[in-house]
Amino acid sequence: MEIKWLNPDASFEKLILVGDIGGTNTNLGIVGYKNEKYTIILETVWSSSSLSGLAEPLAETLKLAKEHSPHLQPTQCCISAAGPVSNNRCVMTNLKWSIDGNDLSTTIGIPVLVINDFVAISYGILTLDTEDPSQIYKLPHLDGSTPNPAPATKAVIGPGTGMGVSFLAFDGKEHIPASSEGGHIAFAPFDEDSISFWNYLREKSGGSPVVEHFVSGIGIINLYEWWKHTKGIPNNAAFEKIEATPEHDRPKYISRASDTDPVAAEMMRLFVKMLARFASDVSTLLLPFGGLYLAGGTVQKDLRWLERDSLFMKYFEKNNNPNIPPLLQKTPVYIIKDYSISLYGAANAGFHLFK
Repeated sequence: MEIKWLNPDASFEKLILVGDIGGTNTNLGIVGYKNEKYTIILETVWSSSSLSGLAEPLAETLKLAKEHSPHLQPTQCCISAAGPVSNNRCVMTNLKWSIDGNDLSTTIGIPVLVINDFVAISYGILTLDTEDPSQIYKLPHLDGSTPNPAPATKAVIGPGTGMGVSFLAFDGKEHIPASSEGGHIAFAPFDEDSISFWNYLREKSGGSPVVEHFVSGIGIINLYEWWKHTKGIPNNAAFEKIEATPEHDRPKYISRASDTDPVAAEMMRLFVKMLARFASDVSTLLLPFGGLYLAGGTVQKDLRWLERDSLFMKYFEKNNNPNIPPLLQKTPVYIIKDYSISLYGAANAGFHLFK
């Protein structure tokens, strides 16, 4: 466990215990609310694979807070989890354990609400300032423009360990976050490499590969294996390091090697093309003139590849129907830079959804 006291002496009107449970990390926090702003007071970080559930880490986080100050005792809890949620319970997509909010409520003694992780990010978006460069990076279109958001639908996609998708419908007055499992829809290959990659995964899995298998951390792992089996990999120090690394850590080493190794660079270019095509499909479906938000550590760490030669936008703005590219060009595309978006979102969701 890693303990981070971020704002231990912050003043607050309300407190909430929050969690962001992903395939790689479990981040828990105590968040204070005052004057319509959220402040993370304490954060604890755990390896998700080392846990068998949330009861112990939640109790430990509450204990740390109480030891620091008897006033740091939240009265409710909101957990965002990577998977579909039903009846306050989430079956995790990329973990072997599940989260039952009702059971946790009994265990830790305060009400627990479980929501989908990308619903939490959607609620977090409502707390962001698109004009604050510490929170948002505006990705320019091919003509150099960064369109202003309209009072309309917003969409979120996030390649992390897996692929998350959500959207915020606009009812004329406010945005209403909604969940989806869009990362598990069928992937549409679009050129020789993506077709070859698709065929490789279809033969390997015996079924129709989904977006998450291509555009996520899992996707980069799969991309590496496809490349190795169909094209071969160089015999050099960079790829010796990648080969010697456990699969779940390979994406970061491929990204690092891509700045100097041309083969790793081509892998990253293909990844960005696939991400852009999926982002374009989501935008064509939802018309998010309120903004398309790209979340997740993968996007933040590899922003240079999205920008280089305008690679992302070249593939994002493509469509065979001449009426569609003008719509895509009107869509603001934002990179979320604030790593705490899910915790802020869980706090915002909790305060709005608890009754």
